[in-house]
Amino acid sequence: MKPLWNDIPSVARMRATYLRIDRLGTLGRRPVRVHVADAGGVGVEWIGQPDAARDGVILYLHGGGFAVRAAAADRRYCAGLARRTGRPVVSVPYRLAPEFPFPVGLDDCCAAYAGLLGTGIPSHKIVVIGHSAGANLALVLLMRARDNGWPQPAGCILLSAPTDLTAGSASATANAARDSMQGPNIWPWVRMTYLGAVAPDHPDVSPLFGDWTGLAPLHFHVSDSEIVLDDSTRAVECARQAGNRVTLSVWHDVPHSFYYMNALREAWRCRAEVVAFIDRTLR
Repeated sequence: MKPLWNDIPSVARMRATYLRIDRLGTLGRRPVRVHVADAGGVGVEWIGQPDAARDGVILYLHGGGFAVRAAAADRRYCAGLARRTGRPVVSVPYRLAPEFPFPVGLDDCCAAYAGLLGTGIPSHKIVVIGHSAGANLALVLLMRARDNGWPQPAGCILLSAPTDLTAGSASATANAARDSMQGPNIWPWVRMTYLGAVAPDHPDVSPLFGDWTGLAPLHFHVSDSEIVLDDSTRAVECARQAGNRVTLSVWHDVPHSFYYMNALREAWRCRAEVVAFIDRTLR
């Protein structure tokens, strides 16, 4: 991934690279079984046993710079969550930029959450997990839910969250060489493909600048070598100042998306923390 950011790649090149990596990761593996169902007008993927939803549901928002999805890797991660927690995962394949720029993907995520509530699943039985771009969407979802008068979920887990699309975090440049997957050119790329004419400091695209009051308990995970490191540390400070319950886990010298990588012991430790958070909030 890293060489892509030596310049500003085309969306086609980015998608081709993601697809190639995703296909390599599926070699020798059985595909994950999914059940597609409607949630608020969005075709979501249920992974795990839907009849276990009485014990809680995990709403998963994938990463990929708002423009790409590594579907096989996402499904494997969600299947692991479903096994370890005994609860189904609802993955949202929201519409992608640039064909569907802001706010379409965000609207899909909000509609899926509202759809789960509409089926009778209580908010205190839902945990939201967002990965990378999905973590950005997860935070804005919580803020929109509060503003719309919807109840907050039981909790929210943020994996490598880009909270400031202005690239105003010090780590955006300080970690440019250390980050093994991303580089500074990702910021203009995201602004070009996802935002269009929307200002990058708009709180619906940079939740760091939003209203943090009244949000569900939060748990941030990030590596100290990522360019989005300070996006998490700054967000945690905003959450604390607003009186929210928030936890931060900073992992040492592991790559973006490390929690997907079975070969890393930090991935297994991170997964254990994620499961513990889910069990605590949904008990």
